[in-house]
Amino acid sequence: MMAALGAEFLKLKRSRTLLWTALVVIVYAAFSTVMIVALKDPEIMRSVASAGGSFSKAAAAGLYDLNWANQMHTFVQGIAGTWGVLLFSFVTAYVFGREHKEDTEKNMLTSPVRREYFVAAKMVVVACWVLALTLLSLAAHAAGVALWGVEGFAVEHVATALAESLEVTLLIYLTLPVVAWITLMGRGYLRAMLFAFAMTIVGNGLATTDASRYFPWNMPMHLVGASWMPVPPSGLIPVSWLIAVGVFVVGMALTIGRIDTADTTP
Repeated sequence: MMAALGAEFLKLKRSRTLLWTALVVIVYAAFSTVMIVALKDPEIMRSVASAGGSFSKAAAAGLYDLNWANQMHTFVQGIAGTWGVLLFSFVTAYVFGREHKEDTEKNMLTSPVRREYFVAAKMVVVACWVLALTLLSLAAHAAGVALWGVEGFAVEHVATALAESLEVTLLIYLTLPVVAWITLMGRGYLRAMLFAFAMTIVGNGLATTDASRYFPWNMPMHLVGASWMPVPPSGLIPVSWLIAVGVFVVGMALTIGRIDTADTTP
């Protein structure tokens, strides 16, 4: 197991994908904090409040008030809403699909190491990668909010955002073995990313319904809400966590089964 884990981390040393995913997080954080300029403009906010629709409802609820609490919560909603699901799914597809793309699959399948160990090692790599992206995003958002001089700083706002973002990241991570399985079945990234995109669309469609807490790909948004809809935060119930864990277990079983029965033929 340790040999497989060491091999998986060694592969990342020469990968530029680490830097590209970090760049995506930083660019998203920069874009989000630039929106503070709009929030500081009274004319823009009056236009939003009088335009009607979901943005007006969010403005009326104070979700666009410029303070640290709102800004840090918006950061968490960004992970839960779209980019977390898509970017973390891409990370998973890359980790599980690069063997086929780089024509090194036969080396893995013929090495004297139990194939299940490679699945476990890859999932550890994915966990470390998505955790690092989450922490980087938190740091980038907090730095941006501080640079723009937003008032109302308190350590508790950052601590709350950290706790919520870790919970959201965990919920997304529990869905990633399914992405890994689809990657192996499709022998590439495309099908896995189309699946992740489809799950995001379905999840957004369920966001305002009671079914939201039972759909694993929308549980993160259900937990922290979405200010742009607006959808208020709502805690998950025990059944939600059972479903999420069940998806993880099934996904892992399918992925291990696929690896165990795979051969080296193209």
